[in-house]
Amino acid sequence: MNRKEFLQQLSLLSGGVAFGMGGTSVKAFAHNPFALNIEATNGKILVLVQLAGGNDGLNTVIPYENPIYYSKRANIAVKKENVLVLNSQMGLNPGMTAMKELYDSGKMTVVQNVGYESPNRSHFRSTDIWLTGSDANEMLDEGWAGRYLTKLYPGFPIQIPAQPMAIQLGSVESLLIQSDLGSTGVAFSNPTNFYNLVTGTTVDNEPVPETLAGEELKFMRQIATQSVAYSDIIKKKWDSAAKNLYTYPTTNLANQLKIVGELIGGGLQTPIYLTTIGGFDTHANQVVANATNTGTHTTLLKTVSDAVAAFQKDLEKRGLADKVVVMTFSEFGRRVTQNGTMGTDHGSAAPVFVVGSGVRGGILGRNPVLSDLDGNGDIKFEYDFRQIYTSILEDHLGVEAQVSRSIMGNKDFTGLPIFKMATSTLLVSNQDFTFDINAANPFITYTSVAYSLKKQMNVKIALYDMLGREVSILRQGNMGAGVYMEIIEGNRLVPGHYLCAMQCDAGQKVVRIIKA
Repeated sequence: MNRKEFLQQLSLLSGGVAFGMGGTSVKAFAHNPFALNIEATNGKILVLVQLAGGNDGLNTVIPYENPIYYSKRANIAVKKENVLVLNSQMGLNPGMTAMKELYDSGKMTVVQNVGYESPNRSHFRSTDIWLTGSDANEMLDEGWAGRYLTKLYPGFPIQIPAQPMAIQLGSVESLLIQSDLGSTGVAFSNPTNFYNLVTGTTVDNEPVPETLAGEELKFMRQIATQSVAYSDIIKKKWDSAAKNLYTYPTTNLANQLKIVGELIGGGLQTPIYLTTIGGFDTHANQVVANATNTGTHTTLLKTVSDAVAAFQKDLEKRGLADKVVVMTFSEFGRRVTQNGTMGTDHGSAAPVFVVGSGVRGGILGRNPVLSDLDGNGDIKFEYDFRQIYTSILEDHLGVEAQVSRSIMGNKDFTGLPIFKMATSTLLVSNQDFTFDINAANPFITYTSVAYSLKKQMNVKIALYDMLGREVSILRQGNMGAGVYMEIIEGNRLVPGHYLCAMQCDAGQKVVRIIKA
């Protein structure tokens, strides 16, 4: 409860004047340059899958050609012959066959080495950092999604939208959807049970005393009645959705995603969903050292992989796949070196998966550098996790850069080219390859891109329009070490902005070019 914020918002919405710091008057929300509305997302939806416990990134996306990986994990490394190959250096855990199919079809982007500066290895603290989007030394009590939603619905909590702002599948509300004005979402495990729980509950309309405590009581009632207000619409949308369009696995996570799919299929416009699977704190017996590398971790990854793939196929059958993106995250990765109990201890950087029909696909970032670890023996992070949040906000949910920056605490986090329609350009600090514009930009007749490879690898260089459609492939195939150049002819292009992307085994870089 934040009485100051509540009173300020009440005054604004009623046409009065509220006073902030130093007695400065505050304009109504209609004049707030950071205020968004329901149309701002164009109906786009984000579904988060939290891998609670700290997922071992090295046994998820596996550097199967790196001898250090096998020497540091003599008993728990995934055997090369069992890896689901993504490129000449990296592959997925053998339990992730369903996600491998998504990757092969261009519907999954793998972002390598995701973390943050001065990583915290406490489950609780690092989870809070990921949920709030804070620095390691910064304590926040509102989630990054909560901040986004209070800008999307500036009348909250005095005026709540007709449909839930966020839905969490679970019993205890996450910090992710908390805000200074209260929780922005509702939590339940089953729409029918949720509806039955609150059916018959009446709103307390008794007059409140005209005191300071009365204003606080009014605020508490407003927050407490949100679940009642939403129970009917949630049940209605769930009931109206077509059922069993795709057969989901019989796991808890799959059931959560099935409910989300049915709510979206029924027409619910909620922009943020949170699902969770636990068990990733694999200190012991992480892998059974047998021919197939089965064990706790592989089983968990198979559960995630099968559930996410089923959700994607369900959305495709419903004709809604273009609206929705799934992102997996965990509070940290694990140590490079195995421990003495056939497991791994708390680490730092790890991969993140972004799945959907709108993603560009492929792998972003370099292969984990196992010969250059931090002082704790952990992988050094390459991308801040808030760069992914920025990409989702701007390139998927349609948030303007200025608003996105305010949601991220007025800090600059450059987005990544995760999505087909991404406007972000990726600056890669990778010694294995370079890629950049090599001639006039803007140009009329022609321009060129130059690139270099330190070793042999698979390469694809393609030109895309700003809608993410592939215009032409400039080069594709296996290439040896060397310096190269590709010509882009202007007479084949209409004037406008284009993205030229280089994807290779060592990573990806995107540059913007302009045809005058």
